[in-house]
Amino acid sequence: MSKHAPALLFLDQYGEIGGGQRILLDLVQAARASGWSVSVLCPPGPLAEAARALGAKVHSLEVFPMHNGPKSVWTLCRAFVASRRAAQAHRSLAQECDLIVVNGPRTLAIARAWVREFRKPALLYLHGVYGRLENMFIRSFLALPRTAAVAPSPLVAAPFFRLRTIHTINNWVSREFLEAPMNPGRLRPVLGITDTHPIVLVPGRFSPNKGQRLVLEASKLLSDIPCHFVFAGAPLFEERGREVEAELKDMVRRSPDRIHVTHWQEPMPVLYDGADIVVIPSVWQEPFGLTAIEAMARKRPLIVTNRGMLPEIADHGRVARVTKADAAEIAAALREYFNDPASWEAGTTSARKRVEDTYHPDVRQCDVLQVFESLCAS
Repeated sequence: MSKHAPALLFLDQYGEIGGGQRILLDLVQAARASGWSVSVLCPPGPLAEAARALGAKVHSLEVFPMHNGPKSVWTLCRAFVASRRAAQAHRSLAQECDLIVVNGPRTLAIARAWVREFRKPALLYLHGVYGRLENMFIRSFLALPRTAAVAPSPLVAAPFFRLRTIHTINNWVSREFLEAPMNPGRLRPVLGITDTHPIVLVPGRFSPNKGQRLVLEASKLLSDIPCHFVFAGAPLFEERGREVEAELKDMVRRSPDRIHVTHWQEPMPVLYDGADIVVIPSVWQEPFGLTAIEAMARKRPLIVTNRGMLPEIADHGRVARVTKADAAEIAAALREYFNDPASWEAGTTSARKRVEDTYHPDVRQCDVLQVFESLCAS
């Protein structure tokens, strides 16, 4: 590593802030605290604004538009050509940095051009389970000298298990979820809820994969119980998320005293603090489950589905209830909670301890920074 303050360049494919971008922002803060000079190249939007507020130098990137999910060969080829143009436009940033961190595969072709031209070390941060063509492209990138990847779970790392340059490092809960004082009284007035009926919180981006529709069905099976269902999120990164949002808002119109939708703008811990119970109803193979550990950090009773890494996060039922991705099973678990909420409280203390032991930012961010340093020294 050079003697000057080492320079770190993050590349991100999105301008909005989802789970992967929250991990990036935490790393921006941790890297700057460790003496790195940090730049971020991403599309304009909330991510750029948040990175700038944390002290990063922010540069605007125009990316080729692609839908979420598996891509065709033609789409990938067009994206590759657009990425070559972007790499040329921003090549001075690559010349000046000591390490490139690619936050997701859509900007991988940009980093690939820079790695080959400038022999720069590069780290790919994997946040999902990708299609066959994307996996081939990822393997090709990781065959280049001085490259490596971080996967947040064994599920994400699995397609690349033969590669020695894959580092499996759990995601972490942001520090505010561990340190912010409890504020359970804010959510109800923000949403205009004036009664004391229990609140079921369903956090996360709106998507068919995230299972909000299952909870809508479960709410109908619980029509005899006075309660509120709060869906907190936004239709990020995919057009199908807008369809889910439209269905949720339609239910709000039909049941305004029971169903609520919010694009939460206040500190995130306050959202969880106001909930009586949290449901993470994923129907896909969840790559990690950041919202689950956030709920655990705030000591909220929690229900997760048995998809992807969610059962592992829940310690296979020891610190949170695990159900099938099925509306009737989710409804049954919620009914059990409503009938005896006190019996669920003991598990919340164990859940908080599991977050502190396994998903603490001090430990996991340090693991990632060590990978950064080893790549620069290679």
